[in-house]
Amino acid sequence: MEIRATQESDRTYIARLNFLTDTFGDERGELSSGFADDFSFYVENWEPNQGGFIAWEDLVPAGGVWLNWGTEDNHGYGFVEPAIPEFAIAVESRFAGQGIATALIDAAISLAQTLKAPGISLAVHPDNPRAQKLYERLGFEHVGVYAEHYIMVKRFL
Repeated sequence: MEIRATQESDRTYIARLNFLTDTFGDERGELSSGFADDFSFYVENWEPNQGGFIAWEDLVPAGGVWLNWGTEDNHGYGFVEPAIPEFAIAVESRFAGQGIATALIDAAISLAQTLKAPGISLAVHPDNPRAQKLYERLGFEHVGVYAEHYIMVKRFL
């Protein structure tokens, strides 16, 4: 597996990953009622300089993580404060259980630290306990709830 930094040409794949986050990886799953608004923040407002990574297995994209920097007025579900980026992540189902999510999260954490962010956050739905356990194992702590999602943060300082 190779992990590469995101670039503008990855936006279409990020849109797919965003779809997978909304449906918990279920290709046939129904989109949530807030999908269009979420798409605007997580995909359309994302810029390559905000950071992210795509995991590749040979020539096949296996998953990705991307950072979003919110404001008090425009943010995602995992917003904590403007100085702390929120990451979104998804792994293609055929690659689940291979450590790709952990590798992507580690890359996102390292990037946030390099950018001198005081931490990194995420949102996880209560119906996704497997992901929640992974985040807890990686040192993320619950700090709140937003739109029926748990907000978790890993502080660096």
